Amino acid sequence: MDGVITEQNYPVEGVWVLKSILGSIVALLTIGLFYLLSKDKSEVVFYLLLMAFLIPVNLVFAALRRITFHYALDSKFLNLQQGILNKTQRHIPYGVIQNVFVKQDLFDRLFGLASLTLENASMGAGSQEGLTKVFGITLSNKKQQRVEMVGFSGNKVSIPGLTKQNAETLKSIVLQKMKENPVEDSQSGL
Repeated sequence: MDGVITEQNYPVEGVWVLKSILGSIVALLTIGLFYLLSKDKSEVVFYLLLMAFLIPVNLVFAALRRITFHYALDSKFLNLQQGILNKTQRHIPYGVIQNVFVKQDLFDRLFGLASLTLENASMGAGSQEGLTKVFGITLSNKKQQRVEMVGFSGNKVSIPGLTKQNAETLKSIVLQKMKENPVEDSQSGL
């Protein structure tokens, strides 16, 4: 497969923006239900104002993450760009990729989406053992992370919001490029 493959060929679907905030909407509605069922109704107005503020902020943040995330697969590297305020680029040689899989959580299945995830064995990019930085927030790796990763962090790369078919196609392309580009001593990892 010659040429550069980008999100123009296999786009991150726009519905991903809505899917990515659905979890926070469900959490806010659950908290709201507890407020409504509580005996003290004085906090209901506070809850409604909080919801009116947080849902649009989450929507804007998710849209900005989508707009500022770009990927390209060229002949030798997977190239990624991300960042709303802090712009970051990464060029990953195909030879260092050790694991490629397509992932679908519950909301992905509801919206017909999937994420393509790639990993290598190193901690990568100066991550401290047991800690991962996602969008400037340091998270512990000890429990499964609840923050949906977009782009790269540590030894993982995720391209979310693809259709299931596009994710499987990109997986096949990456696996083929891994065979064509074995590791060289001068290459670095994720």
